[in-house]
Amino acid sequence: MTAARDSSKRRAPRLPTRLDGSLQGRSPRGVRVVDLSLTGCLVQCGALLDEGAILDLEIRLPDPVAAKVRVTSAYLDGSVGPQESPRFLAGLEFLGIPARAEASLRRFLEDERKRRRGADAAAR
Repeated sequence: MTAARDSSKRRAPRLPTRLDGSLQGRSPRGVRVVDLSLTGCLVQCGALLDEGAILDLEIRLPDPVAAKVRVTSAYLDGSVGPQESPRFLAGLEFLGIPARAEASLRRFLEDERKRRRGADAAAR
């Protein structure tokens, strides 16, 4: 799948981030959320996830967000250097997110976009 095809399938714009989180499945694991939208996210983790797996995700925002997610893609992170341990990326689709968590996520995304627009304008 090409990047052009991936972005055309997205239902919501993604925001690059560096947020800590965790996935709960057979065994809990820490993840880094590297981009985020209202419909899903991309996470970096230490193990390859099974496509189609249903997991519980928690994202550590000021108001933590918990959601049921499905792994839509999983692959080796090509940005890792040869001396580093392998890392993997996984695309996650939000399947179920409580109304309060969705409101928190929406507020975070809106605030972060405003903050970045302000920082871009100040840098000019």
